[in-house]
Amino acid sequence: MGGGSLRILLNATLEELQGRGGDIMFYRNWMHLGDERLSFQTLPSTWRRRTQAFLRKACEKLARAWEPTGVRRALLVAARLLYFPHRAASAADLLLSHICFPFPRPRIPLIWSSQGISPAMYYERCGQWSLEDVIFLYRVLGPQAQALLIATESGARHLLRWCPELEAKTHVVPAPVLVPPDIPEMKPSQRDGIIRLLFVGLDPVLKGLPELLDAYEWLRRRHARLQLDIVVRLGDGELRERVWEISELSGAWGLRVHPPLPHKRVLELMREADLFVSPTYADTYAVAAVEAMAHRCAIVISNFDPLPELFPNAEVGFLVAPGDVRGLIERLETVIANLDVLRRFQENARRRYLTVHDPARVRRRLEAVFERVRADARYSRHC
Repeated sequence: MGGGSLRILLNATLEELQGRGGDIMFYRNWMHLGDERLSFQTLPSTWRRRTQAFLRKACEKLARAWEPTGVRRALLVAARLLYFPHRAASAADLLLSHICFPFPRPRIPLIWSSQGISPAMYYERCGQWSLEDVIFLYRVLGPQAQALLIATESGARHLLRWCPELEAKTHVVPAPVLVPPDIPEMKPSQRDGIIRLLFVGLDPVLKGLPELLDAYEWLRRRHARLQLDIVVRLGDGELRERVWEISELSGAWGLRVHPPLPHKRVLELMREADLFVSPTYADTYAVAAVEAMAHRCAIVISNFDPLPELFPNAEVGFLVAPGDVRGLIERLETVIANLDVLRRFQENARRRYLTVHDPARVRRRLEAVFERVRADARYSRHC
């Protein structure tokens, strides 16, 4: 890497890295990419940072319910901002921030990382922001950054459709997804003949669990040697009653229900699973499905952007329209009834993970962006 070592400051504290959620994963995984040539640092945890983080979450909740457009969008901007102490930048070359935007504006070059812009249906389904709100945020905050780091070509394409003025700043770099190095080459099904399916989703309705249960009940009548593990947070209601009713017949149906588990335990389930199934209605990256690919799981997942880019249809598994139970049954049946297809998808999934998401490959792409931003900043100072 030319130009000497790079010191990257993350817009996160060690305390914040202990939290859960997809966004935190980006910060944690970046931290693991460092060495003597590329170091990642975190911010100090202070009362001001903690207070402003609380206010930020309050602004986000208010923005979801506030009707006047001007007020709601002001709250949306405030919800993206997170306090940044100026003196923390004194020993860093660049600041890297995911989703949250540093405030006050740092004195070092800023790279703002995000998923880009998703299709309108994603925002309609989640009900938090509208597509217009997200476009507004990029138009306000995007020009403040020296570079935009977008995780998928799809997210960048949708972003530049609405904000073409940001094209020169936009760089596509997949997320580094870390998994244990000792991924087994064989699945338990190759010994005992039981095909294992896995579903992971804290919001079971949003992630399509009801549709998967419909499909699984049909498939289980045709294929006795099936097992479905679901890792889910079940509230009260009909879905909970249905899941527990089926699980009580576990000897007949092969369904195992797990509450939200530590990440290490979820990865252990992926080691055993043959198929990772996610008929989701809303997702911007599906990190769990990428982790499953790393563990040689074939993938059956929804067909909206950016998922076809991450999980190519008929290469690592199959895509299915959200809510299409018949289509889900047909695609699962194709894989379950044809072991040659299943094994090919599994090997392709592992190969795709190594090609796209392997941390060493992602790091090289990140380094290229970091070097370019640092070089541009030096050029600007000398002009």
